[in-house]
Amino acid sequence: MEPQRLHPASHCPLHVFSRSDGRSSVKAAAYAARTRMTDHRTGLVHNYSRLPGLLDEDLVNWEGTAEQLWNAAEASETRINARVGRELRPALPVELPLDEQRRLVHGFCCWLKDQHQIAAHWVIHAPNFHAPDTGKQLWKASNTDAGKEAYKKALLDPSLTNLNFHAHIRWTVRRVDKETGTFGEKTREFDRTNPRELSAEERRDGLEPEEKIVGRDVVKNIRSEWEKRTNAALKRIGSSARIDLRSYEAMAAAGDAPDGMEAQEHLGPRNSAKARAAEHPVDPVMPMAAVRNAEKKLRNERRWKSWLELRNLEREKSRLENEGARIAADRERDRKERARKEKVKVAAATTLAEAEVALVEAQSVDIPLAGISFEEIIEWAQSGSPTPADHEEFDSGIDPETYENPDTIEAPREELRVVRKSKGMVRGRTG
Repeated sequence: MEPQRLHPASHCPLHVFSRSDGRSSVKAAAYAARTRMTDHRTGLVHNYSRLPGLLDEDLVNWEGTAEQLWNAAEASETRINARVGRELRPALPVELPLDEQRRLVHGFCCWLKDQHQIAAHWVIHAPNFHAPDTGKQLWKASNTDAGKEAYKKALLDPSLTNLNFHAHIRWTVRRVDKETGTFGEKTREFDRTNPRELSAEERRDGLEPEEKIVGRDVVKNIRSEWEKRTNAALKRIGSSARIDLRSYEAMAAAGDAPDGMEAQEHLGPRNSAKARAAEHPVDPVMPMAAVRNAEKKLRNERRWKSWLELRNLEREKSRLENEGARIAADRERDRKERARKEKVKVAAATTLAEAEVALVEAQSVDIPLAGISFEEIIEWAQSGSPTPADHEEFDSGIDPETYENPDTIEAPREELRVVRKSKGMVRGRTG
């Protein structure tokens, strides 16, 4: 497959919501769903209903509302530093229509539920507008059919948005029974570092350690599944675009990317907002991390462009070499076929005169005629030998390493002698 630039949607980070960071899964859910939720643990009300950008949302393995799910998740944990949820934030290829994006995200959540028996809450967010006021105005007008079409059209305009369609896929850290809504044991496979580690329950039951999957491999499987499903969705709609979630090092080792590609720093929501504002500034203050990222991006673009040009040149060279070999093979095949037909014609001769005429007319035969009997000619024509003689030898006093072409220099003073020996017959030429 022809190498191409890394797709912008090749981005799929995993985050953990922990109370030790002062984070609330209810607050995060309210923000993602652009709605109002009350955190029963803290009593705080989180209202994000006026924020634009929610394109779709749904729940998997949960019969209630998102607010009920995350309050139940908070209630299931008692430790002050407990982890309450995990979230994947994959970018969505702009080539996928919204229906395909919805199908991709929901199907992936169903796979997560089957693999880990968790409950999941997913949302799809629209790209950010370069000018936030423009986005807000279009969002407000999207409550009508005409306004909705104008908003969707604007989302696909690179002069208006950054084209960053993305999803928030958040799931519980405990297994959930869909029928009863009860939270069970924790999904220890995400946190396991030792493949033979025993849980408290296993130690209590006196079980022997056995090989188990560790957290890094669980995350790798999740990212691999997302990549596979996303590329399948792109193929399904007939798009040639593909995402690649491997690291730069892994891609370079496989020959799919240049060496020396630099990973960019994670900005976070606040620095990202400042960076967007500085691109269309009133009072520009670009975060230094964003400046460094811009420099890294420029260097990566140059490396990628040079690498692609070099790859294209190598492929063109290989194509020309293969084409040359094919042409040479075709010519050799034609020459052999012509020689075969000429030998058949010589073999059909009934007299020496006819044989000599056939040999003179032949283009692929180079043999001396003097002193050769009719029987020898016919015997040669009926055999696979290249010349009428069964044994031939060339004896030359010329060193091929030091020989110079006489057509380009003065004739050498030393005598050059080529001797042909065949069945006792010796023919010589001197020059």
